[in-house]
Amino acid sequence: MTPPATDTLDALLQRGLASGELRAADVAFARMAQRLCPDAPLATCLASAVVSRHAADGHIAWPIDSTAATGGPCRAWLQRLLAHAPHAADHPHWLGDGSAATPLVRHGPRLYLWRHWQREQAVARALAARLQPAQAPAPNQARAWLDALFGPAANAPDADQRWACACALRQALTVITGGPGTGKTTTVARLLATLQGLALAQGAPLTIALAAPTGKAAARLAAALSQAWPSLPPAGLPVPTDILRRHLPSTARTLHALLGQRPDGGAARHGPDQPLPLDVLVIDEASMVDLELLHTTVQALPPQARLILLGDRDQLASVQAGAVLAELCLHADAARWRPSTAQALHAATGVPVPAEWTDPGGDPLDQAVVMLRRSRRFDADSGIGRWAQAVRQGDVDAVRHLLRQPSPDVSVHSSADDDRWLATWTAHAHALLRPLADALPDAADVDAWAQQRLAQHGRLQVLCALRHGPWGVEGLNARLQRRAEATAPTLPQGPWGPAGQPWLITRNQPALGVMNGDLGLLLPRRAPGGGLQWRLALPGAQASGVQWVLPAQLGHKELAWAMTVHKAQGSEFDHVILVLPPDPDSPLATRELLYTGITRARQRLSLVLPGGPDTLLAALQRRTERDSGLRDAVLAALP
Repeated sequence: MTPPATDTLDALLQRGLASGELRAADVAFARMAQRLCPDAPLATCLASAVVSRHAADGHIAWPIDSTAATGGPCRAWLQRLLAHAPHAADHPHWLGDGSAATPLVRHGPRLYLWRHWQREQAVARALAARLQPAQAPAPNQARAWLDALFGPAANAPDADQRWACACALRQALTVITGGPGTGKTTTVARLLATLQGLALAQGAPLTIALAAPTGKAAARLAAALSQAWPSLPPAGLPVPTDILRRHLPSTARTLHALLGQRPDGGAARHGPDQPLPLDVLVIDEASMVDLELLHTTVQALPPQARLILLGDRDQLASVQAGAVLAELCLHADAARWRPSTAQALHAATGVPVPAEWTDPGGDPLDQAVVMLRRSRRFDADSGIGRWAQAVRQGDVDAVRHLLRQPSPDVSVHSSADDDRWLATWTAHAHALLRPLADALPDAADVDAWAQQRLAQHGRLQVLCALRHGPWGVEGLNARLQRRAEATAPTLPQGPWGPAGQPWLITRNQPALGVMNGDLGLLLPRRAPGGGLQWRLALPGAQASGVQWVLPAQLGHKELAWAMTVHKAQGSEFDHVILVLPPDPDSPLATRELLYTGITRARQRLSLVLPGGPDTLLAALQRRTERDSGLRDAVLAALP
């Protein structure tokens, strides 16, 4: 059934605005199409508005055959038309097939903005090139390294980690996904040792770089690998351990810093004309990498360089458009390794692949993806682990059971009046702030003293789904600040606030050595001539260090007694208080947000449900979907 012929662009756009389907910017884009291409059909102009809005919601493409319930009058009108006449919106100067630059592109069942189409195709080509079989070491060579690093293969509890290493030896793209505590960093440490060891045996060491989307994640990756290198076996490796250690990386950078991107958004220093001097690039917390950032990265990566992506595909997607890791890991649960892949992994590791994880129909991308399934952090008795698993799987019955029978490490506060969590937070604030009212340490002891305060602060964090309102970051920060002041009324007061205030850095400021996501404390220290110096104390690059930053120099920071779950990605805390919105219909409360918030907790979790359990159950069934064609494009780009 075609739409009524009496519909006009103005009428449809007004309906879209009135329903909330469109924004003013989307309407303006549609009117630009009408103005610049007066002969364009109504469908072309309306498609401009629809695709613009879809991109603003984080999608790379708009599937014209989508059956999603979150449509609107404009999308419904356009879908009915295109179902009847698939090319009705085409226009040679505005909506083309990608062979020439046009504002919109139609490719199969999807419509794109030109920029997103171009980026997706370039990333797809770069990833597809790395799926080509590499010159892998002989199975006995790989087996020698993996047995030396992991131990004997018989009854190996770390089979999935061994398979990940063996998989990465077969092609230049490897994607390793898994939940908290599944050993992603341990796996990549042993993988890098294997790759570098094999290269050293050939007399040509590799240049390896470690990167992550945020400074916090980069620091954690560097710290974890720096701790892994001393634990390499002192003997028994095919290459002497002391020589191997000298060629393994111990520092990590943000992707923006690695690429040389300028703070003003200008072109990156590294690109196709000046590629990164690398043989291997490891990107941690890859769930936070959007399509644009991945595009810039692969454009700067030499064609022969290996790319290793690490992350938890079930976490929140990137803030910007795309959900790259989730799409690449679409079949990770089922593995879908071809029999030939399973045989190669068995030969290289000595551990057979279960039959249920083999599939002759697995596509080439499936062969480069490994899911780590066994959590070392959460055992069978861990309430946090059971919550994480139930939420990841969207198991409503399991979540209902957990709500009825809370465990010692998980507490549930099911009403706005249940403020037991606030008493827990107050005890934490007392332990953090009271020592700051005592005599300040001497200069020689100030770093150790600041480290103690930072460690105490890291023991508990309030996380929210919302920014605004009484149960969002703004409302809770104000409430908790009043509580903190009442808990420690004699704290020293400085020009930027009282001692002990937690601040979150909200933008990369490389000149100061701080990055988006860094979390520190406002602290006083003794000045050489008497009086107080006020500084923001941040965890240093080394485990035993503290970085001190002058608050007046910081242009982008905010109070962080509470912070959003998005901002907490890449961080972990002993105890997380996760606050959901009171409205069960809040679109921000999704399964991915719930899972990400839960898995920030190492030891204890408090779920605060001011709207009752219905809010949590609704979030469990609300998925974050990001429409794109990246996976199809990767497979289409293969020779």
